[in-house]
Amino acid sequence: MNEDPGRDRSSPLDEMPDESDVVAALERAVVAGDLDAATRVVEAAWFPLLRGNGDRVRELLSPVPFTQLRSHPLLAVLLGVTYYGERHRRAKALQYFAVASVAARPRNARISDAERALILAGESVGLRLFGQYSRAVGPARAALRVLDSMGGERSAVIGQLPRVYSQLGMSLYFGGCPVEALDAFSMGLAETGPHDESGFGNLAMLSGMHALDGDILVAREYVDLARGEPWTDQQRAMYTGTFYRIAEAVIALEQFDTTAAQNHLDAMIHDRGTIEHWVAIVRVEAMTALLSDAAATGLSRLESFAISRGSDGRSPSRRASLASVRALLHLALGNIDAASEILRRDAPASPQTNVDRARVSLVRDHTGAALRDLRAIAGTSQSSRTSAEASAIEAAVLLRVSSTGASRSAVDRLGALLRDTGQRSAIALLPRADLERVRSALSKRGHDALFEGVELRSVFVDTDTGSTLTPRELEVLKALERTGSTSQIASALFVSVNTVKSQVKSIYRKLGVNNREDAIAVAIARHLFIDTED
Repeated sequence: MNEDPGRDRSSPLDEMPDESDVVAALERAVVAGDLDAATRVVEAAWFPLLRGNGDRVRELLSPVPFTQLRSHPLLAVLLGVTYYGERHRRAKALQYFAVASVAARPRNARISDAERALILAGESVGLRLFGQYSRAVGPARAALRVLDSMGGERSAVIGQLPRVYSQLGMSLYFGGCPVEALDAFSMGLAETGPHDESGFGNLAMLSGMHALDGDILVAREYVDLARGEPWTDQQRAMYTGTFYRIAEAVIALEQFDTTAAQNHLDAMIHDRGTIEHWVAIVRVEAMTALLSDAAATGLSRLESFAISRGSDGRSPSRRASLASVRALLHLALGNIDAASEILRRDAPASPQTNVDRARVSLVRDHTGAALRDLRAIAGTSQSSRTSAEASAIEAAVLLRVSSTGASRSAVDRLGALLRDTGQRSAIALLPRADLERVRSALSKRGHDALFEGVELRSVFVDTDTGSTLTPRELEVLKALERTGSTSQIASALFVSVNTVKSQVKSIYRKLGVNNREDAIAVAIARHLFIDTED
């Protein structure tokens, strides 16, 4: 551990009976001009100082000159976090984060490992709060390396260590590193004592992430822990418990108990305008609506929630995160073209996107295209949920075209996957006729137990696939929005005027309209005109 040999590591908190005195301890140290002692207060009581004490902390520390903060960077990070809480002063927060970031570099031997870990954690949280998710990953990883190097000493030096791991895990989660995030949350839970409430955030994240990934049986184990002591009802309802409630809701949805799922969603107490977990909340709300035969309501709420988030809700990364569920809602409403367009425009290159495209092809009766999309992800790393949905679609396709060993093998793989993960909803995401065929095949292959006590039903309406627009017709429709001149459209698309007229006639027939104005109105309602700009 990198220590200043002349530095006394005894903590001012040694004399304090409880956390309520941490602000007083910080004040004594700052008034005495002992910033080393102030730093030790922060090391031991980082979270209590931030919990409702931001104004007082800012009042005490903001007069400290930047020159002194450079040699006490943990105080700078604490100040930065308090300034972030005031929207109109967040630029000030960046200044303090910058001071701490430079001071915490490895060559600074005066900084202890505990300080370095907390400074890096603060930097990571700050970047995450400012929406710089990819940049937050580096400091989070560095902080975890420092904590690992400290060994067993870390829990004795850093107060409420499980909360530090929880924040680092969330930076990794939002930064697109879910496996590393799960490791961080697991470490945080391991550092939690039997009567320590500070580890609940780790437990909640573990339960919610596993549930969203489709590992329902694993999620249930964590949920069972979260339901008991020392965790409180307040923790289960507030921000820290968001992913716990998500886990409970997802588990209920896998049993098609939408009432229980909605009750858990309603039990959340948070500010929908500021909570950083809003995408996960939206996804589960949408699935609850979908399985409640209320896809239109679910889509309306999703769009309203995204709009309320301003530029964050419109950003490419958020659109990518919501592309799968947004397309699914449109598909459930029979808006096949809109679902396809959303996946084309918003969805990232991923196994889940391939599965979503395969589902659209299945609904369109394009079984060959569905199988090609599924074959493209064979052998790739996938979540259990993605694998279950892919297996369900593959079984549905093969049962349509064949009753050979290939279809039986696909059904057996699906049955084993559903049994081993605790999932059921993947079957509901099939067209009605396919659902019945797949369920019947599963029963014949000895998987009846999967559906005991479950009211299984498809989320899709019966769709006339002859009413979906071809890619070329979508191009003509978009051109119609700009101009009613067939000659201009023909010139722009390098086709003849007669070809355009024929395609416009087909578009009107498929949309059930007789003129350009009505065609544009229907297209807008079906989200066929999608702005590709940020």
